[in-house]
Amino acid sequence: MFKRSGKATRLLWEAAADRPARFLPPERRRGWVLYRWETQFGEVVLAHTVRGEMGMTFPSHALLRELAEDAVALAVVEPDYSPPHGPSLEAIDADGPDKYYGTTWRRLERVLGMPAPYWHSSLRDPELMMAWRPGATTLEVPAVVVPDPGPLLRLAAQEPDGSHAGVAALDTARRAVWSETKSCHDEITEHVDTSEELASIAIAARPLLPPEPPTVAEEVLRDGWRTILNRTDTLAADCARLGQVLGAARYFPGSCKVTVDTASCAQAGQWASRLQAGPRTALATELGGDGDQDILIDPITDMPAVRTSDGSIKTMAPQRLPAHSPLAALTIGRGHNSVWVTTQDGTVFPAPQIGGGYTWGYSGGGPMALARLIELLLKDITHTAPGYDGQQPPTGLRHATEEGWKGRTPPFTLTRAELEALRDA
Repeated sequence: MFKRSGKATRLLWEAAADRPARFLPPERRRGWVLYRWETQFGEVVLAHTVRGEMGMTFPSHALLRELAEDAVALAVVEPDYSPPHGPSLEAIDADGPDKYYGTTWRRLERVLGMPAPYWHSSLRDPELMMAWRPGATTLEVPAVVVPDPGPLLRLAAQEPDGSHAGVAALDTARRAVWSETKSCHDEITEHVDTSEELASIAIAARPLLPPEPPTVAEEVLRDGWRTILNRTDTLAADCARLGQVLGAARYFPGSCKVTVDTASCAQAGQWASRLQAGPRTALATELGGDGDQDILIDPITDMPAVRTSDGSIKTMAPQRLPAHSPLAALTIGRGHNSVWVTTQDGTVFPAPQIGGGYTWGYSGGGPMALARLIELLLKDITHTAPGYDGQQPPTGLRHATEEGWKGRTPPFTLTRAELEALRDA
């Protein structure tokens, strides 16, 4: 029997009931599903956040008053784990300390007289959660993917058999579902099933594990996404946003947003002068060009562009250059990420880009990426921009981007011969 003394106590850590609690109907609040019990100590609430509505939240007296004003204690299921106790539980008492405290599923069971339900964050379907009752069998539940890949599935369903656009949309959706489900399965297996307190945890649901998606040729996925991103309908625009978030951006012709100051160097102005009025494609909406702004397009790279109120231009850096002539020069313009490539036929391009921006004058990822870019473009002007492959650039180029150009004032241009000399130094 739990007895309160004059000092502050922690109910869900110290108490032990001598009779089972009465399970009360669950409640749905915005961002939460609440399980409630009438215990011999008063009402105790176990709270799960709902995926996509609420992030990681620790209990507080304010939260207790908001969710369950009459409760004596509130426990929140956190998204991490506390080996060997299983999923983390943080609690606060109505008349206890101001700060929350950790507890365990076994100690919670001592208060409730029964195991409490656990829903992995990827399986929290509020309707299913509201239907749970003590003693319920464990459900097999499809993982919740955020954001919802539904638009990708609708696009795939509308495409004819063999459509590369349909294949690309379906592959992105399937891989998002597979990744989320596999992660959920592995976390439950590793952290819940092996917990020393498993008998005190009512695992409410396990993921419905789909087959791993088959491998699709990269050229098919690139062609499919190119088709989707060139469309002007709202469904394609929704799919473009989803593709960025769900890992398909590596198949886009351009995925990195850059802002061009046309006064940063002559090459930036030369590039801007060739822009033409363009359609409001799905890729253009990624620039925020879905309002009243006029959409432009680079007729050589097919990358969209939007003029901003301050006179600069937002565009997408291509992942690779559609060039037919070798590298002639590289220009470093004024401002962040202002790197320009000129080919021997006189065409100017924004530097191709996949990951973080290109910088110089210090030791870090930006200068290293710039050195790696130069190395790749000297070999092949159409080479894909450097990603996070861990490859080291030649020492001479890396020294130039980190140390050698520190005293130079942009804009400045290096010829192919100068770049090759740095590479070979």
